[in-house]
Amino acid sequence: MILYLMRHGQTDWNASGKLQGKTDTALNEIGVSQVYNASVKLRGEQIETIYASDLKRAKKSADIASNVLDLPVHYTKRLREMCFGKAEGMKKNDIQAVFPFIYQAFNDIKNPERYAICYPDGESIGDVQQRFMKLVNKLFEEGRERVLLVTHGMLIRIFTETCLKKTIRLENGSVLRVVFDEKSKKFKSPKILF
Repeated sequence: MILYLMRHGQTDWNASGKLQGKTDTALNEIGVSQVYNASVKLRGEQIETIYASDLKRAKKSADIASNVLDLPVHYTKRLREMCFGKAEGMKKNDIQAVFPFIYQAFNDIKNPERYAICYPDGESIGDVQQRFMKLVNKLFEEGRERVLLVTHGMLIRIFTETCLKKTIRLENGSVLRVVFDEKSKKFKSPKILF
C-alpha cells in the first residue's frame, strides 16, 4: 500500500502562526490555490480513493482534490488534527511560556512520556496515534493500494515519528508519500513530493 499524506491548505490561523487543533477554521485563498496545485501534480499517481478529516480546512482541501482527480472522498474523524485543548488559538512563543514542560515533551522524540502527555483539555500523542492506526488498519482490510489522506500537520508528524522514527513537518498543501513494505511490515521510503 502507498499512502499520500496531504496537509490541508493554508488558513488565516496558519498564516498568523496560531495553533488550530480541532478549532474548525476555513481555508484562505492561498490555501485553495496550494491544494489545487498539489492535486494537479498528483494526477499521475494512480490514486484510487481519498480519505479526509471532517474539519473544514481538510474537507475543503479534499473536495478540491476530489474534483481534480475525479475520485470519491470518505470523511472521517480519525484524520482530525490533534486536540490541543487550552493551547488552541495560541502562538508558539505563548505556548512555550504558558506550557513549557508540555511543549518540550511534545518536541522531544526521544522522550517516551510524550505519548501520554497532553495540553489541558487536549488529546495525547498516543490518542492520535491510535485513532490514525485504526484507519490505516481499515485500509489494509479493504485491500487499498494507493490512498490520498487529506489531514493535518501534527497528525502527519505523529505518524512519521511513530512509524518512520523521524520528524517530518509538511508545509500547507504539501504531500508526503510513504510505502508499506510487506516483507518488514513497516512503512518506509518517505518522500515529500512537493
